[in-house]
Amino acid sequence: MRLRKFLLPDNVLEYYSHLSERPDVVNLGTVARVGIGYVTGANDFFHLRPSDAKRLKIPESVLRIAVRKGDQLPLRDVDESLMKCWIEKDEPVLLLDLSETTRLPKGVREYLESDAAKLARQTYKCRNRDPWYVVPDISRPDAFLTYMSGKKPGLVKNSGGCVCSNSVHAVRLRERVRIDDLLTAWDHPLANLSKEIEGHPLGGGLLKLEPGEASRILLVFDNHASTDFDHKLLQSGINYAQAWRHCS
Repeated sequence: MRLRKFLLPDNVLEYYSHLSERPDVVNLGTVARVGIGYVTGANDFFHLRPSDAKRLKIPESVLRIAVRKGDQLPLRDVDESLMKCWIEKDEPVLLLDLSETTRLPKGVREYLESDAAKLARQTYKCRNRDPWYVVPDISRPDAFLTYMSGKKPGLVKNSGGCVCSNSVHAVRLRERVRIDDLLTAWDHPLANLSKEIEGHPLGGGLLKLEPGEASRILLVFDNHASTDFDHKLLQSGINYAQAWRHCS
């Protein structure tokens, strides 16, 4: 735990350690897999605006609506209405996904021969994969996790079925776990203190969570059991940690 011996009061640490041994407390990694999203190697080339896709005659069958940056994320859910809003605003959220295409459409072939493509294929990632234009590891996670945050890392439901780049973490649920239950557990004071302990602070009050760090975050899913937690003590630890990293 990165911050434990540097800042948190002894009574908070003792209580946190006690809670970590309770049978109703689990790590995020036991209920979900946390990983990075896809890496294109040339984001501006592989992410298109709807107007560009139409102009280039690239069919919808090879385009996926993507969370390209963390600041796209709302507080709770990436749903169809939000995705529609991105499209209507002509934002560059359409990922060119050729991973399941055996015959390239004419518009795609022409795009792959453009000057923009010549620049893209010179990047490190593109020139070291075959074929260079197939972005690997594209999937639709159950939720997105911000890995750089101010107040606290956000966990956002993916009911719209978007894909995501490595600018956010992809969270995939294991069996017998409901996403709404995970979202509730994520907002519990125990989880919020655990985010401060497992993450590491950066300049400007930011907190960063790598996938391995996120997997160690403690969660409680039993709402009845969580009522006997000392919420005030947990909150005092959260306040202490956030003040230490200068989080406003």
